[in-house]
Amino acid sequence: MTDFDNRVFVFTVATLERALDDWVARQVAAYPHQEERIRIAALAMRDFFDSEQVGRHKMILGTEARSDERDPAE
Repeated sequence: MTDFDNRVFVFTVATLERALDDWVARQVAAYPHQEERIRIAALAMRDFFDSEQVGRHKMILGTEARSDERDPAE
């Protein structure tokens, strides 16, 4: 696996969705017998980015933070 220690990833949800769709298409084309696993992996990635852990580790920036992560005074 590539060393990600010093990288910062910045993207919108729309970009993530497009990238995952592209990734799924490429993987299914290369490994058609693994399509179910590939689609499950992509769903897991989507679930992760919508998880409590992403909010808790402050991986969301800007005004589009999840509503349950916002300051109650807002």
